[in-house]
Amino acid sequence: MNRNQYAEMLKDIHETRVSGGDVVACIARYKEKFRYVYVYNDACFKRIFGANENKPMAASFLNAVLKLEADECIRSLDFLDPSVPGGPYVKSVTSDLVAENQNKNRIVIEVQHKGDEEFKDRLVFYTAAHTLKNKVPGEIYELRQMDFIAIQMFDTYQDSKKYRHCIQLKNQDNELFWGKHRLTIVEVEKFLRGSYDADDCRLAKWLRAIDRINNEDNCDDLDDPYLKVLQNAAKLCNFDMEFLVTEAKSMTDIAYQMKMERAEARAEGRAEGRAEGRAEGRAEGRAEGRAEGRAEGVADGRLEGQNATLDAMRRLGIPEDKIREAEAMLRSSAAV
Repeated sequence: MNRNQYAEMLKDIHETRVSGGDVVACIARYKEKFRYVYVYNDACFKRIFGANENKPMAASFLNAVLKLEADECIRSLDFLDPSVPGGPYVKSVTSDLVAENQNKNRIVIEVQHKGDEEFKDRLVFYTAAHTLKNKVPGEIYELRQMDFIAIQMFDTYQDSKKYRHCIQLKNQDNELFWGKHRLTIVEVEKFLRGSYDADDCRLAKWLRAIDRINNEDNCDDLDDPYLKVLQNAAKLCNFDMEFLVTEAKSMTDIAYQMKMERAEARAEGRAEGRAEGRAEGRAEGRAEGRAEGRAEGVADGRLEGQNATLDAMRRLGIPEDKIREAEAMLRSSAAV
């Protein structure tokens, strides 16, 4: 199923559970209608590519993304805690998947659905956080090789025809300064809407296979054994009721928290606006002061409430792309 269909299923599951309906029957209806989940959903992606039994498949996918050949190939993976604790005035970081290869080199994967003006800053911040975790034990400065992969549903390089970009530290003459860290960006939507039929690289095959699964196409003709594993792992029948109900509740908890924070922000804004309006009204005119005070109070209250919501979501370890979606909803509702 595609992203909208997956979200609609979770909404239906949640509403059925809240109303006391038959959740088992609700899920069964979707399992009759759809064969696969939406692979790029955060939780689904983690479950598919982060399962111990799927490590060889995940290694094949990473080799394709990173264009690793021969001795450079990832031959084994160990999944690590995806969280990097923060500190005073420094937020913690939780990525979608984090693993080590056979050489103890770190690989970080982020699936991103929406970009914003802070996206590049966030990528660098995440890379910096994982860099600190990638230090060789017992050494002061020595770092291991690290690959940070961003699987994106939007374009970062809008003027480029390439959908895969490898970013490293280089000088003005394009000479490599330090090669231990690579940031690889895969622009999925650019690939899907572009003219890449002649592209027969391994990554292109993976992106086409995932797209066929998300669109419920017949995937029985996939000939690569690892793509066969992907096809089976993405089947909706493999996702039990506990997983789907938890996912549905997670999404609705975020929406409810946003609603309550908006209500509290409005109430605080009105109170502050009345107080500020009275004070300014005595100095500059009661009517004008009330109007400006209310406007500023509501705006300040909304902003504080929005920031409190986003901070709470981060403390709960909610994925960053969901936090950005929530932030966009909050900002747009405040603008209405």
